[in-house]
Amino acid sequence: PHSCNPKFHLHYGDLTDASNLTRILQEVQPDEVYNLGAMSHVAVSFESPEYTADVDAMGTLRLLEAIRFLGLEKKTRFYQASTSELYGLVQEIPQKETTPFYPRSPYAVAKLYAYWITVNYRESYGIYACNGIL
Repeated sequence: PHSCNPKFHLHYGDLTDASNLTRILQEVQPDEVYNLGAMSHVAVSFESPEYTADVDAMGTLRLLEAIRFLGLEKKTRFYQASTSELYGLVQEIPQKETTPFYPRSPYAVAKLYAYWITVNYRESYGIYACNGIL
């Protein structure tokens, strides 16, 4: 059902399409971006590692770069959804912020890149960008 005053608009996009992501962010000028998109099936990531990296790792970079390119660093907050798969071969239970990462699949490695590129853009460009390990 459509509302006269909607509070939520769904914009279709593809994390492999930088032009469309940039166009959407330019049009919307969002206060917040929550990147929950991923090719998240661990077993499939072994069958399609390049696609997994393109979506999960480079897709995150494309979103962050679009924010920077459009000059939205001070306006737009970015949340990167991460995964416990970063810990892979668990070194300690329970995991904590100082637990080392040990990714064991193409999916986990791609998400590790997404994690660190988010940290890098926060530190390098002053973007409000954070990770949440789900």
